[in-house]
Amino acid sequence: MINSLYFVDIEATGLDLKNDRLIQLSFLKSKESSIEAYDDLCYTDVEINEAATTVHNITNSMLEEKYWPFETDGFIELEKGNLENNYFISHGNELDLAMLKNEELEIKMKCIDTDKCSRHLLKDAKGYKLESLIIEYDLMSNAQKIAKSIGLENIKAHDALSDALWHHVLFEFLLTKVEDGTTPFMNYDDYTDAVDQDVELDPDFYSDNR
Repeated sequence: MINSLYFVDIEATGLDLKNDRLIQLSFLKSKESSIEAYDDLCYTDVEINEAATTVHNITNSMLEEKYWPFETDGFIELEKGNLENNYFISHGNELDLAMLKNEELEIKMKCIDTDKCSRHLLKDAKGYKLESLIIEYDLMSNAQKIAKSIGLENIKAHDALSDALWHHVLFEFLLTKVEDGTTPFMNYDDYTDAVDQDVELDPDFYSDNR
């Protein structure tokens, strides 16, 4: 079976893993050569933390006419793809996983954290924030090509769909840093779930051509 890769980013009412809630869910679904984009603002009855708003620029008034997370197209698609043979990929995924769990979606997919992978594979990096890595390793042109294909006009930090796009291009770049060259991927059957353990890219896990 060909795996689907979900490059996910969320925005939330704050950083409290138990009490804050999902307000934007965005991801790219990659399967073989196709990429689909999902981007939904979500209603919540939880007040958005002011500090969070200064980062993502989302206010409660912007969400008044939106659907609850579980009613959005993105959430429904993520539920359908939440299978053990698929992959959930994000950059520092603790908040993403916690907010989805708060909406009663516990991720069963194998999880890959590009932050942890970057720290393992990019020892020379000046920093490991997502935007910094994109700039330092000159990945913006790759991101712009994909953005054009999915109809994303402006790429900007802390916009969930832009960040999901950056997860995608960073992940592709990390594959080129795996020992023995740029081995394309499709099988990760030996990966351990990153919810509980640190997962690092290992060339032995890339056996099939994409």
